Amino acid sequence: MPTPSLKSHRRMTGQLVAAILPLCAVMSMPADVNAQGCVQSRGAGVGTLMQGEDTYLAQGGWQASVGYRWLNSSRHFRGGEEQYERYQRGDDVRNDSHFVDLGITYGITKRISVSFTLPFVSSTRSSVYEHENDKNPDHRHTTSASGLADIRLTSTVWVFDPDTHHEGNLAFGLGIKAPTGDAETTGLRYRLDSNGAPKPGIEYNDQSIQPGDGGWGVIIETQGFQKIVANTYAYMQASYLISPQEMNEATKFSTPDSYLLRAGLSYTIWPSKGLSLSLGARMEGVPVTDWVGGSEGSRRPGYAISIEPGITWVHGKWAISVTAPVAIERNRERSVSDERTGKHGDAAFADYIITSNISYRF
Repeated sequence: MPTPSLKSHRRMTGQLVAAILPLCAVMSMPADVNAQGCVQSRGAGVGTLMQGEDTYLAQGGWQASVGYRWLNSSRHFRGGEEQYERYQRGDDVRNDSHFVDLGITYGITKRISVSFTLPFVSSTRSSVYEHENDKNPDHRHTTSASGLADIRLTSTVWVFDPDTHHEGNLAFGLGIKAPTGDAETTGLRYRLDSNGAPKPGIEYNDQSIQPGDGGWGVIIETQGFQKIVANTYAYMQASYLISPQEMNEATKFSTPDSYLLRAGLSYTIWPSKGLSLSLGARMEGVPVTDWVGGSEGSRRPGYAISIEPGITWVHGKWAISVTAPVAIERNRERSVSDERTGKHGDAAFADYIITSNISYRF
């Protein structure tokens, strides 16, 4: 079989890289919850981006990345039904969160790499019912929390030989999440005194804006890609966080598992410039019960299913990607305590989120 020229090899590799980058842009899933809004949401979704002239990170190679994620949630759901009355009364909850992940990846071999993620978060929560115990929209107050979130260390192994599998491969990853983020931040809450006047006091912030969850976790993930036709690749990703700890004893907030599923197609529209577009489906959320350990404590289980368009640009050692998942289904499921009491709480979700990523290989 003839050996391709270096130029054609680089062109072919560049096309492959551009096609699979949208998958890898969120591969190292935030080890806390990566859902939307009141269903706890943390992490920017920084991943092990593959870029440059080689599809895989070379042995001894390094890759640095910065990821940013933003969401604003105020659409309330109980089960799959939207609670329109919350907006009509003006007592809806509004979360606004910004996440920044700093990542570094090292290639132990061409098949095995290890990644470390240092995450930061800044969130605000505006609500009525958590203050003064009523539904008067004039009694809206805002709390906030920011700082270091829970750091993550993960390792990824490609199943098939990278030297002979440029058009498709499958990888598995395993990692840990450390409870470095503050899970007990506080803010001002206004309660009515005996005379009916609002009185400020210090209470724990809502669990959805806590930088951490207070527990260790185990991350299990897989990713894969496969060429379909010229310039077109299919991709998939699945990630699950196992949280053995049941709850934070101080706040009584649950320390939940979380999951992320993604699959779609990527098409290189401008191969010589490393520009590609992707379109896929995305599902992320918090389960009702954990895989390991108990599931008590305050928890808002639920999920969001989204259509996820994306764009990626690869130039030399640099890569930039942006995705914008748009929710098409949101469901706030009943928690263990809901099922026990016969209640069904609601939760606020975002209409869409923005994730972006820039990385450099050296």
